[in-house]
Amino acid sequence: MKEFIEAHKWAIVLSIAAIIVVLLFYLIGWWTLLAALLVGIAIFFGKLLDNGGTESVKAFFRKLFKGKNA
Repeated sequence: MKEFIEAHKWAIVLSIAAIIVVLLFYLIGWWTLLAALLVGIAIFFGKLLDNGGTESVKAFFRKLFKGKNA
């Protein structure tokens, strides 16, 4: 179990944070779809951080926002 937590530290932390944010949004009346989207985004970035650290997140945004001439 310890190895699993160490291997997926960021996915776990960000998923818990997203669940807390989702609960707050739900309690104040936000749409469930927005809540699911936030959890999905948090899990996605958590997996990126688990697999490659901050460099993988930087690479994701570079690839996402690169221009046609880049």
